[in-house]
Amino acid sequence: TAPGLRVSPPAKSHFDIYPVTQQSQSNRIALLINIETFNTSLYKCRAAKDEKVMQSLLQTLGYEVVRCGDITAKMIDKPLKEFSEHPKLALTDSVFVTLVCYGGTGTEEFEIDQIFQHLNSKNCPALKDKPKIVIIHACRGGDSHLLCVCFSGEESVDLLDRTQFVPTDDIESLSVNSVKGPRTHNEKDFIIFHSSTTYTGSYTHETYGSAFIQHICEAVKKHCLRDDIEEIFRTVMQSFEEFPSEQMPTKERDTLTKRFYVFQSECYRFLM
Repeated sequence: TAPGLRVSPPAKSHFDIYPVTQQSQSNRIALLINIETFNTSLYKCRAAKDEKVMQSLLQTLGYEVVRCGDITAKMIDKPLKEFSEHPKLALTDSVFVTLVCYGGTGTEEFEIDQIFQHLNSKNCPALKDKPKIVIIHACRGGDSHLLCVCFSGEESVDLLDRTQFVPTDDIESLSVNSVKGPRTHNEKDFIIFHSSTTYTGSYTHETYGSAFIQHICEAVKKHCLRDDIEEIFRTVMQSFEEFPSEQMPTKERDTLTKRFYVFQSECYRFLM
């Protein structure tokens, strides 16, 4: 680059951004689930801290928070279904679903697929084409003694079973003969931000609660006026590069097709 010249970032169209209006911001809704299967009072204290911090953050971002606590992993289906029928979903521009899980025995599990089943385009048309941000603080192995999460195996595909695949030459005929009417992506505009990678634990502080929740709150408060949600999550991941453990937050099942800025007017100011 020649001296004195500044390279500008590529221009971004408003078509690359999920739409947000003043009305949609005033009707934002979020679900906060605290799965309380506590072994000790210490876990209860930490979970309460995380719940309080996340509730405060979501309210600051303009979300009405629907709280659900005192449930076990097996009871998670009911609050998800009730939330999928909330009247505000038709008016909101986005939703956050946060699960904070402490104190499991290592044998209890909940299936992440339940979230997608209740909030997908088919079962929750009010959220079609709207960003659905899922934040999960829970164990995926290791010695953290949190609840375990898993994916449902009902839709799994045997990669060695050739009968489950369609030859490339048949794709055109398959689309012509099998797809009737307008096509809708059933699972789209989701992202999961998980506290750790598979087979690693998630760590907490006796006073401040989980490191994951704390880093999310700090990053959102610091960067939400400029960065979209995925960039904010990347900032959180970078903060764990120097963390004194193997814990690394991870983004999964990311089907966000646009950028989501929690404060739309600010993002336009930076992009134009």
